[in-house]
Amino acid sequence: MRVFKAIVVMLVMSASYLLADERVKALSDDERVWLLEEVVYIISPEERQVYLNLKTQKERTRFVAAFWDRRDPNLSTLENEFSKEHYRRLEYASRVLGRESPRAGWRTDRGKYYIILGEPEEIQRYDGYNEIVSTELWLYNGDPRYGLPARFNLLFFRENDIGSYQLYHPLADGPQALLHDGFSLRTNQNIALDHLEIISVDLAKAALTVDLSEPTSSMFQARNSFDPMMLRVRPSMAVDRNLADILEYPRKLIDTKYINKYLEHGNRVTTDYAFNYIDSRAVFTTFVGPENTPFIHYAIDIDPENFTLETNEAKTDFHTTLHTTVEVRSDDGQLLVFIENEPFIRMTKSQFDQVSADPFSYRDSFPVIPGDYHVTVIVRNRATKQYSVSETKLSVSELIDFVSVSPLVLANRFTNVFKIGADEHKTFQLGSVEIDPVTEAVYGTDATLFVATQVRNANVGQQMRFTIFSEDKEILFQDKPLFNTDDGFTKAAFSIQSLEQGRYLVRGDLLDSTGNTVVSQQVPFDISPRNSVPRAGFVYRHSFPAQEIGLLDMTLGEQLMVRGRLDEAESRLRKAVGARNPNLPMAKWKLASVILFNNEADEALDLLRPLESAFGDQIEVVEGIGFAYYIKKNCKLALFYLEHAKELRPADTSLLNALGDCYQQLGITGKAKESFELSLGLDPSQEGVRARITRLNETR
Repeated sequence: MRVFKAIVVMLVMSASYLLADERVKALSDDERVWLLEEVVYIISPEERQVYLNLKTQKERTRFVAAFWDRRDPNLSTLENEFSKEHYRRLEYASRVLGRESPRAGWRTDRGKYYIILGEPEEIQRYDGYNEIVSTELWLYNGDPRYGLPARFNLLFFRENDIGSYQLYHPLADGPQALLHDGFSLRTNQNIALDHLEIISVDLAKAALTVDLSEPTSSMFQARNSFDPMMLRVRPSMAVDRNLADILEYPRKLIDTKYINKYLEHGNRVTTDYAFNYIDSRAVFTTFVGPENTPFIHYAIDIDPENFTLETNEAKTDFHTTLHTTVEVRSDDGQLLVFIENEPFIRMTKSQFDQVSADPFSYRDSFPVIPGDYHVTVIVRNRATKQYSVSETKLSVSELIDFVSVSPLVLANRFTNVFKIGADEHKTFQLGSVEIDPVTEAVYGTDATLFVATQVRNANVGQQMRFTIFSEDKEILFQDKPLFNTDDGFTKAAFSIQSLEQGRYLVRGDLLDSTGNTVVSQQVPFDISPRNSVPRAGFVYRHSFPAQEIGLLDMTLGEQLMVRGRLDEAESRLRKAVGARNPNLPMAKWKLASVILFNNEADEALDLLRPLESAFGDQIEVVEGIGFAYYIKKNCKLALFYLEHAKELRPADTSLLNALGDCYQQLGITGKAKESFELSLGLDPSQEGVRARITRLNETR
């Protein structure tokens, strides 16, 4: 069997397996029709698998909406032109192309290719000829960007003028298949092609190839041979590839990145957002801030076509609410930082008109303890239910007394602003200079390249040299002194109008007094052939409020606690509590959590009991009091609080084991066994708990 027909058989078999798939059986009738009939030719394999794996009708409904949105050529209109055209093709296939077939129109060969490609540029029909069977020649202009020939044809014929139209295959069928029965013609492709050529040159060519731009001279070698058995007609060997490319064409039109992002991050967003991923660009860096603390700074840019605001009927007010989450995990996967913000974005009509054609930028920063991290930032736009994900790996070094140079930050400009105090912190601001970071390292030919870094603990006589390289060749450089700079901030600006488009490298070298390099940082950038590159028009900048007394100590103390560095965590948290900031009651319950590890139950109760009236349902308060009483062996009071904690949050093994022990001490063996069994279910490796259950069973 020829290659293409083998492919068709495989597709039919795949469809049969799909029908037998239990996931298909779980779909409603409408969902099954949508998947197996309406979009069967245009849905990608990745999309199909995700759709089948969805568990709820709500998820599938959101998927279908996102499926069509991804294919909408013009999101600014209310109508989805792609969807409208697709259903028009389905209706036409059903009403017209299935008319002469016992199968539904979408199942016929003509219906399938009409749904995939739409209306042909030209249709040539050959009916009523004595020599040839009923035939239709469809001619198309193709888009080579998606693998289609620039000009191609599809030929459909009714074999022996019986049955419905089927797709003609130059290799599997051959020109003779287009002729009426006749033994002599059926054994000689040359004569068959002569008959076709008399009727139509286009028809003869279509009998040999799909790609009309393909040279046909090699297909007609020695056609004039007098030996009737010399079959020298040679149909194109590219037919199978051409037909396969046509079948894949609708799937190449869609970027399935949103499916990959759903598989990666779908569990981090709600169903409303899960299939509405949008691209963004991001830059992350680390600067040292207040109290010699490392801060991660980041900027996320979203292009205007992906950032939509809600507006009132008069279109005088434009707004949305963002929901941003930051996750920082250590190399072993432990969650160190989890931050949520919900900024409200609002613009007047004049503001919107000024920036609506430019990217939107969200910028923020937060403190971290030293370590190696994986940082993930998710930004959700409630107006459109779209989300973007930005990720990076960062290494934050211990801040000791040796000289250091932060990673280079490429910028669009520097702005002199009001100098902040020593205990204040602003995102992408060092001293009295605000940095406008470039999230995509691309500059236009008329641009100025700004580069910045932070140098710490520099010695007298040292200076910073910024150099632009092209293929290891030095192009431009600037030397910058290091003293009398704000917070170690060192910068340079390069006019790059004289440079040709291409890839470059900017390097920052810290030089000692003799000109030797102490430490270096570098970053690549590109010069685009365009004069300018779009930059953020509207910037929302959030900053960690380091001036809030005790907040920095509490934040770092919590991170140290997560990493198991309890002595350091306790020291930080005691400072936070000692600040006596009424806005930070959580500092007390975090400190209580640390000191309970050292069985300091009395101090923990002193911290937590005054919070009980205002935070009676705060899990850390309730659970902390419960564990404090448990340590003091007051099981009656411990049970009251620990059972309440169990209602507030799913219990972990520590809570369940404490409950089990308390119940056992009070002689309530049934409850004790129940708690221990739940704990063992969460962690079967607890041999001590297993032994407790065995003893409880023996005493019954």
